Amino acid sequence: MHSADSSGAGSVSGVIALEREESGPIAAMIPAAQIADMHADVGGGAVTERDREEEHLIACCVAGDVEAFRPLVHRYQRLAFSVAFRMLGSRADAEDITQQAFVDAFNALDRFRGEGRRHAFSTWLLRIAVNRAKDVLKSKRRTEEPLDRDVRGGEAAFAYDPSTPEANASSGERRQLLERALLQLPTKYREVLILKDAEDLSYEEIRAILQLPITTLKIRVVRARAMLRATIEGGGLTS
Repeated sequence: MHSADSSGAGSVSGVIALEREESGPIAAMIPAAQIADMHADVGGGAVTERDREEEHLIACCVAGDVEAFRPLVHRYQRLAFSVAFRMLGSRADAEDITQQAFVDAFNALDRFRGEGRRHAFSTWLLRIAVNRAKDVLKSKRRTEEPLDRDVRGGEAAFAYDPSTPEANASSGERRQLLERALLQLPTKYREVLILKDAEDLSYEEIRAILQLPITTLKIRVVRARAMLRATIEGGGLTS
């Protein structure tokens, strides 16, 4: 298999290069937090035709057909960007992380083992993206800034409607509070809340990404939701 240029830009004849119109923030709203989800069923589900198609694409890529990687980039660059963006709060950093995650995945395809698991490639890719994002957070040790400094209103919304005076505020003001509150959660709680509530992944998928027991993940989701609520309702936001 041919190696990808680690710089990302224009790697393997542009196969990994992200399309600009596909790499912007996701406009979909995050579902409202449901504490009852603590008791939700965990289901891995059967392997789908999509999973089998991806296994075939990966096999072709390992055999030397680098163009077979392009459909995987198109399919998952929005998802990888969305997770990285919510982790970091920066469009530029999220684009860099998304690009590098695909380069890392491409270079390691010959070691990838789907083993007939549902959503094997996407969870593997997200594990790479999440780990890359956490590396950025550790290396910069920066004071996290509100998302509205990088994103126009409505582009990265977080749907949550607490029964407090904030519920009567304008949607724009409420969105900014929620975005800032998300960025102030400790990384281990932020990542699981993003994967569960923002991306609506199953606990089995999150387990594959974060490599943690499902019981631990459920506890963290409940705590993260409580922390988010407390941060907003208590006004514990820093500029």
